[in-house]
Amino acid sequence: MVTRIRFQDARTWRYIVASMEKVLDEGVFVATNDGLSFRALDPARVVMIDLFYPADSMLNYELEKDEVEFGVSFNTLVKVLRRARKDDELEFKISETFIDVMFLGRGTRRFRIPQISLAVERPPEPKIGFTVTAKMLATTFREAIRTIEPIADTIRLMATEDKLIIRGIGDIESAELEFSMERQSLLDLLVESEDTSNYSLEYFSQMLQAAQAAETATVKYAGDAPVRVDFEFMGGGRLTFYVSPTI
Repeated sequence: MVTRIRFQDARTWRYIVASMEKVLDEGVFVATNDGLSFRALDPARVVMIDLFYPADSMLNYELEKDEVEFGVSFNTLVKVLRRARKDDELEFKISETFIDVMFLGRGTRRFRIPQISLAVERPPEPKIGFTVTAKMLATTFREAIRTIEPIADTIRLMATEDKLIIRGIGDIESAELEFSMERQSLLDLLVESEDTSNYSLEYFSQMLQAAQAAETATVKYAGDAPVRVDFEFMGGGRLTFYVSPTI
């Protein structure tokens, strides 16, 4: 028996891995009876990526043992996933030394990439007392970052009782966007404290390809604390970015 993991939408994984590849060169996925997970810090220890797909969200999930680890080069994997077509299913067939990446649509296309031998280093999940939680459509998040990208290198998150404010700050320019339940630009908003925090816009830009495939984005932060951005995908998959604040 070999490990086989099949997903309904190959292009979702194309966008997820494209965002991960902007942060990490390589990493180790872990498949257990609960589902497929990944957690790692970037080399600068500024960004942590946390991915989880529950087993029951997949079209096929067969493990050769209770826990299967497989290491990948994200640069290699993203090159293969760019071949995904609309309506393709994606299957990983994992052996001891190789990963077969298969697109199942009009016929079957198979690519074989080598496994990379890496030690699994799973940093603990950060324990942060978030004071602001704002949920929006992923398209809203993506448009907001795209709007401030041309002029800003810093993103400032601010909250009032009924608004989330995203300000892009450059050397001399700035832009400010307001989101609220009243204007229907937010799906949910919880403000325990009207806190402000700054982050490098570069890291938010790295999230945008994942946002392209996600249904919703949830932003959680507190004053001068790491921000957590969750992307939720069809079927229950979740990709999370933690980004340290700028001082």
